[in-house]
Amino acid sequence: MNKKKVIAQLAELTDAPVDVNHEITFQSPWEAKAFALVVQLHQEKHYEWNEWAEQLSAEIKRAGEKQSGEDYYHLWLKAAESLVVKKGLCGENELLNKKERLDALQNNAN
Repeated sequence: MNKKKVIAQLAELTDAPVDVNHEITFQSPWEAKAFALVVQLHQEKHYEWNEWAEQLSAEIKRAGEKQSGEDYYHLWLKAAESLVVKKGLCGENELLNKKERLDALQNNAN
């Protein structure tokens, strides 16, 4: 399956923000990276799109009324983290440690 078709299917499944040309949009580079990570993990056959969509839907539902369009990719990332742990690709503590190290690196860079 070609990459454009995969991305179009993913946008449709997850209600990703799109522009007038139906291209997925990102407000900042980290959003595109989170998107690419999810696509890569799927391409490596770690999960099916429907599993991804269910996990993202669960995160959106958990966020409830608090969620805004600006929060979409934060929920996307949270869903990715949950699915990575659920699938045993990374332990929860390992993931937390990696996030803390990244936060520390970012804080030191600022």
